Amino acid sequence: METSATIYFIYGLCIMFYAMMAWKLWSKGSERLPRLTAVLMMTVCCQCVKDLVFINWSVVTPFVWYMMTAVDMVAVPLYSAILVELVTPGKSKWRNIVSQEAPFVALPLMFGLTGESWLFYAEVVWAVVYGTYYLVWTMVQIPRYNRQLRERFSYRENISLGWLWVILFSFYGILGLWIFDCLSLEPGMESIYMVGTLLMWVVICYFIYRHETVIGELADSADSAVCTDEDCGCAEDADGSCVCDCDTLYGRIQALFTEQKIYLNPRLKLSDVASMSGTNRTYVSNFFNRHLNTTFFEYVNGLRVDHACGLLLATQDSLDQVSANSGFNSLSTFHRVFSKKMKCTPSDFRRANN
Repeated sequence: METSATIYFIYGLCIMFYAMMAWKLWSKGSERLPRLTAVLMMTVCCQCVKDLVFINWSVVTPFVWYMMTAVDMVAVPLYSAILVELVTPGKSKWRNIVSQEAPFVALPLMFGLTGESWLFYAEVVWAVVYGTYYLVWTMVQIPRYNRQLRERFSYRENISLGWLWVILFSFYGILGLWIFDCLSLEPGMESIYMVGTLLMWVVICYFIYRHETVIGELADSADSAVCTDEDCGCAEDADGSCVCDCDTLYGRIQALFTEQKIYLNPRLKLSDVASMSGTNRTYVSNFFNRHLNTTFFEYVNGLRVDHACGLLLATQDSLDQVSANSGFNSLSTFHRVFSKKMKCTPSDFRRANN
């Protein structure tokens, strides 16, 4: 009886959390990532409600248990779609999700009609193979995503996927629990799996809710071939291609940093520099990557550290004030970037030079 009461409590907790997050994420806006996560949360919530009907373990037969588990696996492609949207924003498509759902719908239907247990085991194996593929694919894509961020953003707060590594490394643990849960009829294993999955989604939903979309910034837009400012040395040639006087353009970009100090904008992006210099992101990116042999992130934050050094020596401002006045989004980022460049903490730098 105690086990039964515990199971009811765990299921009630899960239903409440998944339903709340489905509403919270859906109401956030029309961005694809929160919408996909909201659909998954509602799917999992409905699965929990369905399981409550069969929660009496004394009457659950192996066929009923396997059928319940087989139906639950329809959520697997939604998990992969969220990973795709996280590491390649804008690439997940509903038609792809629907096509990948086909085996997860067909196998439970055939199992329910025939009762052949091999169909259930085939779905379990396919789910493991499918999940492992996207796990490895995501591990390959995360470094690429982070390289793109360093080339186009001067900050990483709420756009970096560093937290996803923790989730991915816990994936095999959850996957292992799920396999044992599929193959057993023990309420204790069900409780462990439900609690483990719930805790994982508490963390994931926290970061997804805070995560900012970067689709517009990472997409290679059509305006990359459009000349926007003749004053900076750009003009269209006879075939419509954009030709720029690199020296004039690079001088314009450098003036934005040295004279206007645009690096003090804590949310500065590559597209902002392109807009202010009257050109496109391709030329601005080449300026940093080829002309300066650095990334946009490293260049901007290097200037912020230099500015912070001046404030640390010339003022008695707190580190919080120095961080904010130097263009950093947070004190933790300021400490990390400053220590990496100067080989000491801001406090040590101030003491050593005073």
